[in-house]
Amino acid sequence: MRFPPSVALLALSLASSSAAPGADFPAFRPQQIDPRVGEVCYALASADVNGDGKPDLVAVANDAVVWYENPTWAKHDVIRGGTDKDNVCLQPRDVDGDGRVDFALGASWQPSNTKTGGTLQLLTRTGAPEGSWRIIPLGSEPTLHRIRWGDVLGTGKAQLVVAPLQGRETKGPDWGLGNGCRLLVKSVPADPFAADWPTEVAADSLHTVHNLQLIDLDGDGKDEIVAAAWEGVFVLRRDPAGTWSKTQLGTGNQSNRGNKGSSEVKVGKLRDGRRYVATIEPWHGFQVVVYTPPKSGEGLWDRRVVDEPIQWGHAVWCADLDGDGDEELLIGQRDPNKPNETTPRGPGVYAYDPKPGSDPLAFERHVLDDGGVATEDLIAADLDGDGRPEVVAGGRATHNVKIFWNLGK
Repeated sequence: MRFPPSVALLALSLASSSAAPGADFPAFRPQQIDPRVGEVCYALASADVNGDGKPDLVAVANDAVVWYENPTWAKHDVIRGGTDKDNVCLQPRDVDGDGRVDFALGASWQPSNTKTGGTLQLLTRTGAPEGSWRIIPLGSEPTLHRIRWGDVLGTGKAQLVVAPLQGRETKGPDWGLGNGCRLLVKSVPADPFAADWPTEVAADSLHTVHNLQLIDLDGDGKDEIVAAAWEGVFVLRRDPAGTWSKTQLGTGNQSNRGNKGSSEVKVGKLRDGRRYVATIEPWHGFQVVVYTPPKSGEGLWDRRVVDEPIQWGHAVWCADLDGDGDEELLIGQRDPNKPNETTPRGPGVYAYDPKPGSDPLAFERHVLDDGGVATEDLIAADLDGDGRPEVVAGGRATHNVKIFWNLGK
């Protein structure tokens, strides 16, 4: 639901505070490295593309995949055209073991077409290190939206997990009805360029799975799938017998009129080893939400709204920006808030610093950007090797890519 401005501001003041960087938080210097990557910067990644040992940046635009060379940030094409528009998601990995990065790429993004579209392909180089790229089709799934690498099967090798946004042949406005999303786990075969990839279904009962993370939550050496869906936040696990189970951590926002549940999701870690799960709620929503393990040790995790309203929150990341051992929560806002609704108005990028010793867990908000990037995606990565992560954001309405350089305390 939407709150009157006075109520929203009260909720905000209780949940977080907006603070300028000071002695206890790093300063950040913005640098726009591309004023127009395309119509939309759908996704970002960091990878050593040219093999010089430095992390480069990779951006996915509607009709291209480009990379920016560290440290000049000169722009190069990986591909331009060659896939059905729009390109929507990308994950780097050396798939064939030749020491050079390859990319899994999702394209033919058609969010309202739940019957066709949604192509998956592998981008790999031919010839010399600076050789051209070829596109290898790997299949399709309608509304293919997110892909992630991780070892969810426990084989010691990473698989590619593919998540469509909607179930096949579902329709709005109630996307929680009908078929669920098929979360696909694709194993890399001996010859990834000439054979079909063995595939199994991890889940098919969740709806509107907007994002997911693969992470070893229980310390068993195998990754779990943490998914944000119409029904809330879930952990998917595969047992040694090959059976998948589903555990709910939170319900998301089910009281909103319209979109439901949870949208983005990342797992953060505190210096004492505790975990928190960060989301945007509801789907394409206006609340920054954090879940922490239940004090009783059982049942749903404790939910707390950290900030609102955030008009169309569309990116979440966790990284230790200030070197204190606690991972900060990074949030990207895609659209400006309504006039007089709150400050900052946005769109932009915000960092939420966990307050030491707070119970329940509380955060202090720091504004990295207000109005300069309509954030569709963001990542954190140490780009200059000083041990401090930078923040990188890509825009939708602003069409740009910006680095926020971590200058330290």
